[in-house]
Amino acid sequence: MTSLLSALFDATPRPGLQPVPNTKPLTFEAAVLPPIIYFLALLFLPPPPPQSFDTLAVKLLRNALALLAGVLFFRLPLAYYVPQSIGLNYQLALVGLYGGCRVLDAFFISPYGFGHIPRRVRYKHISRAHTPMPVEADNEPQANAKGGAKAGDDEQTVSDTVSDAVQHARRGSLADSYFVLEKKLSDLSEMKPVYELATSEEGWPHNFFDRASWALELETSMRGIGFTWTTADVRHTRKTWLPTAKNRLHSILFHVGPVLAGCFVIIRTTYVQYLEGAPQADFGVHTEDLFDSRLPLWLQLLLTAALGAFLMAAFSVAHSMAAIMLSPLAPSPLAFFPPLYSTRIWDIKSVRGFWSYGWHRLFARLFLVYGVWPGEWLERKLTGKRSDEPADIGKVLGGFISSAFVHSFAVRSVLGGEWSRALGEAKFFAANGFAVVLEEGIRRQVMSWRKKRGLQLEMWNFARGWVNAGLVREMAGK
Repeated sequence: MTSLLSALFDATPRPGLQPVPNTKPLTFEAAVLPPIIYFLALLFLPPPPPQSFDTLAVKLLRNALALLAGVLFFRLPLAYYVPQSIGLNYQLALVGLYGGCRVLDAFFISPYGFGHIPRRVRYKHISRAHTPMPVEADNEPQANAKGGAKAGDDEQTVSDTVSDAVQHARRGSLADSYFVLEKKLSDLSEMKPVYELATSEEGWPHNFFDRASWALELETSMRGIGFTWTTADVRHTRKTWLPTAKNRLHSILFHVGPVLAGCFVIIRTTYVQYLEGAPQADFGVHTEDLFDSRLPLWLQLLLTAALGAFLMAAFSVAHSMAAIMLSPLAPSPLAFFPPLYSTRIWDIKSVRGFWSYGWHRLFARLFLVYGVWPGEWLERKLTGKRSDEPADIGKVLGGFISSAFVHSFAVRSVLGGEWSRALGEAKFFAANGFAVVLEEGIRRQVMSWRKKRGLQLEMWNFARGWVNAGLVREMAGK
């Protein structure tokens, strides 16, 4: 324990860390003051009652606290670094930039620009059956529906179920134990099918405790979940699945856990065999571009895929662990963790589909305010479109360009503050924006061409024909 504490507070930079020049190790005060001051400012954000919150002095105090919180958030990655971890240093930049932008949005852009202060949303989940049924019937709780709430669900906790499964697994070999565990815990994978009904609160917090709850809920809700302060829900339906603590445990153990392990093996093997021992200067500044000079093309592609999958799985693990730990707080909104990803990765068929449905939406509000809206405004100015006409190109490009800046700013903080070395992430996200625009333009043209000729709108690739024609069988030597 002593060695762990000393490692946490050791100011010696981790080997390979490249902090921004003139920054210093992050202090406890610098880390906790921005969210605390942000919370204090949020206490005064909702309008009255009570009337004491509607005075000029309170508004000035609120805005002063908000400005201070915003400055301290932005200052985090500009004045400090985390010596113990390169990854945490990257996260510090994201937290600082996101936090500062969020404060400006909540206290100045949204209230003064659009006259909008977020209202809380109350969710009601009504059990439904798997198969289509009349709405009247579906609105009634289906306690025994397949995949729904089963009798006795609340009688056995997650820990009890796991302990029972482990006891059965110990009776076999190591290889058998995994499959025994998976079989015993398979019932945990089922989510509860529900209708989700969301209604906005008409009033505002009425007392200090309610205001504190309101402020804490908004501060901790990155996605805007629980408030009328987010982008459109990608599910586009009231029909949804309600993950449970047991479901999240099953996901960690048998879905994202193995993915993390497999990706870790690829990443570690690549580093040990190809990158370890590369010439380095102080704080890990390499004398060569290791990715291009030391990795063959096939390994570049494999490592890129492994890093992407590792990142997706890590997000999912953190989301699931938070959902499990806060599940006892239900029905509080603090315990409400809707799925981080709304579509399985193998069901994604386009670039637009990946970014719209296959990736998380933690930064959705930031990209909306600082990318999508400015992009739409610029397109309308350049093309003369009316405010009620769609500006999809500006919308997409604005969102991705803002994303390019956020991610390049974060990677800059671990590359010695050199913007030129952070252009890789900026180009990647910007290129994805142009890819979505180009892809959508081609899709519309192809769909229009097929429709005019009476062809099927959805068509398959060449592999379908090869299978049906027997070519695959012949190639397989059968």
